[in-house]
Amino acid sequence: MSLSLSTVQQTEFDAMVKAEYYSHGFILRDCCYTKKDVIGATEQFRKVGYVTANAQSYQQTVSIQDPNFQAITVNLTKYAAGTAVDEIQDLTVNFSSKEELAMLVAHAIGRRSDQIIIDAINGSAGTTIANGGTNMSYAKLRNVVQLFEENAVPIEMRYMAMSGNNLRALLAADQIISRFYTSNDAVATGTLNNRDLLGMNIKIIPTMVEGGLPIAANIREAYAWHWRSVGMAIGQDMRTEVNYLPRETSWFINGLFFAGAGVIDDRGVFQIDCDESVNP
Repeated sequence: MSLSLSTVQQTEFDAMVKAEYYSHGFILRDCCYTKKDVIGATEQFRKVGYVTANAQSYQQTVSIQDPNFQAITVNLTKYAAGTAVDEIQDLTVNFSSKEELAMLVAHAIGRRSDQIIIDAINGSAGTTIANGGTNMSYAKLRNVVQLFEENAVPIEMRYMAMSGNNLRALLAADQIISRFYTSNDAVATGTLNNRDLLGMNIKIIPTMVEGGLPIAANIREAYAWHWRSVGMAIGQDMRTEVNYLPRETSWFINGLFFAGAGVIDDRGVFQIDCDESVNP
């Protein structure tokens, strides 16, 4: 028996690569009015007010009303996510490093897409529900529903984004988890992500290195909005590419994204402040 054989034996590697926990992105892509294939560095979204029907006497001159058309300009910004792998070093592993890195690049662009929308909403909400020393609660959800109803927002166009901590607080409310109130089965699945709750489609925003939902001194900003009240303009949708760099003898993996977002109508955007230090 050769006792020294262990010094030269080959090291085996599992071909499965475990990625760190992070958001894959594009959570909010379909939650706002999106224009694609935009040409130029800016794009306009249009907003119009309303006119009223008033009582008129016979042969009375009808007053002309101005519906107040407005143009909301959104600036587009170029984003890139690039990384590289040495061609020879790539041979030292038994998995496709280019494929793994391309996936990471795509996820980075996806997260940036979400962050663009979050940043556009941040500071542009027409109404803010104060934290009141509480985390996300059923009472705050009811306030949001009232605001949606008062603004006649179609029920199929109502969205809400919150954090995992906010979800934890909601899961303590009987109105959320008891079959006496709901059939969401939140207790069985442990989440409300992508589900309808009080007519709102819920999106849970994970922790993101790009920032995620704003938080300061334990006060998290959650948002609710009408689909048509937030606009996103995309000049170049997500594109990943793999190119060879001869001088570096490396494969360059890059992702490109050219987009911007803005609030079209702040009356349809609501900020819900939540104290995340409070958890039932």
